[in-house]
Amino acid sequence: MNRLISWRSCLIIVTMMVLPVALLVANFHSGTELVRLRNAMVFNVISTEQSQWPGDQFPASFKQEKALLPDAIAKVIINQKMPGNQQQTSDPLALMLQQAAVLNLDQRRRGGAIQADVSTTLAQIQQQRGYCADYTEIINVFGHALDIPVREWALAFDGFGGHGHAINEIWDQQAQRWIMLDVFNGFYPVNQQRQPMSVLEFKQQLIADRSQITLVRLSDQTFGFKDDAMALDYYYNGRHQFYLWWANNNISYDEHPLIKLAANVSPHLEQMVAIISGQFPQLMAIAEPDNLHMINNMQRLKIMLWVLFFYQVLLALLLLAMLITLFTRRSRKT
Repeated sequence: MNRLISWRSCLIIVTMMVLPVALLVANFHSGTELVRLRNAMVFNVISTEQSQWPGDQFPASFKQEKALLPDAIAKVIINQKMPGNQQQTSDPLALMLQQAAVLNLDQRRRGGAIQADVSTTLAQIQQQRGYCADYTEIINVFGHALDIPVREWALAFDGFGGHGHAINEIWDQQAQRWIMLDVFNGFYPVNQQRQPMSVLEFKQQLIADRSQITLVRLSDQTFGFKDDAMALDYYYNGRHQFYLWWANNNISYDEHPLIKLAANVSPHLEQMVAIISGQFPQLMAIAEPDNLHMINNMQRLKIMLWVLFFYQVLLALLLLAMLITLFTRRSRKT
């Protein structure tokens, strides 16, 4: 046994660890493909019915925000919670749009993902920076601040990979319905009766008859498309790849000690630490007959990645044990 433990055997173990990771990176080297790997590690499947829970009955497994607001966020909340949870308006959409005005939605944006804590993200958005997921993060926080139930959807165009878009839904308690809100692209959809639509209603109407959809723009200057037809084409292309992020606890996520430590190194390490520690939101893909092949691909990738992770952990433990043995052996000789 002692002969098997040598510096050469350690090098073999290191090679066994590095080689599969190198092959993985070679096949998933672009930014959108790296996002696919992340998505696969938290990938789950639900039915349409399982996504239709009301905003006053969040599933027990959904990570809801309970943390206090950071000072930078609290300073911009224009309608703080009032006694008895009463607000100045009973219309959550009007209230959220009033609050979202602090994001300077009428000014053209320069884009670029921020990938930072909520306070930094807010400050950057107010300087016309940020991408769609940055905006949905802040709308999640605003919902928490205003006692408006909120959740985050996304859609993809490449089989649940990184080429996609993120949007929000807010809950109207009086109407007992979810309302889709795309703050980044600057609109919310309404039906022929001028009623705001949910994400699933919007998705279903896109397929059935898009002429029944009207897009209410938040600002003509920052509407994300040349015209409504181009916008509807965009979402139609992702009609079979809608999914929910099973959390809205962006503040608590940022404040987690391990995540905060990893974020100081890199966003990639931050997300990996969050996934391994169980803090990263689960991805809940909406299953339907037309996307089962994409779902199967992601489920196979998920299994492969977690097998690779535990393979790496076992080899790392073996390597550590071998190094301890070698250094102990060397110290005895000296």
